[in-house]
Amino acid sequence: MASILKWYRNYSQTYPIRINLVQTGFLFGLGDLMAQGIVEKRKPNEIDWLRTVRYASIGCAVGPSLSMWYRTLDRFGTRNTVPIVAKKILVDQLIASPIVNGAVMIMSRVFSGDEWPQIQKKLESNYTTVMLNSYLIWPAVQTFNFTIVPQQYRVLTVQIVSLAWNTYLSFMSVGGGTSK
Repeated sequence: MASILKWYRNYSQTYPIRINLVQTGFLFGLGDLMAQGIVEKRKPNEIDWLRTVRYASIGCAVGPSLSMWYRTLDRFGTRNTVPIVAKKILVDQLIASPIVNGAVMIMSRVFSGDEWPQIQKKLESNYTTVMLNSYLIWPAVQTFNFTIVPQQYRVLTVQIVSLAWNTYLSFMSVGGGTSK
């Protein structure tokens, strides 16, 4: 186990974009499998593997952008002072969160073959609920992330929490979840 952690530490510093691409793609795909199996209660022979590959592909696009996003946020400073951490969280939640959640929802519907009217209807019915739930979870996660986690592990930390979030997001965007 120690050798795996050493390998990860080395490669996440040397190749952060590649590592984040692979780990985010993998965890997005796993989140979709969890949405299908646990939330939608599909049997193993009913799993839509193409949907999982599509969702993993979205993760491959998101991972590198998150890596660059955290570097951008570090321009506010790298010390763990309340003003610096507060700025990072505020900017992250007001800029990145709406864009990433919306982009994931749109891309998942585009990859499913939907036309814009269908995508728009899904967004109108679910986007506000997704964002409200996002604001219940992510500010606390990002507080932990920006105060304790070293920069090279921030995407991984977010993606570990995102396993549950991706399950929810997959269900809300492609699985049939609708806001009540």
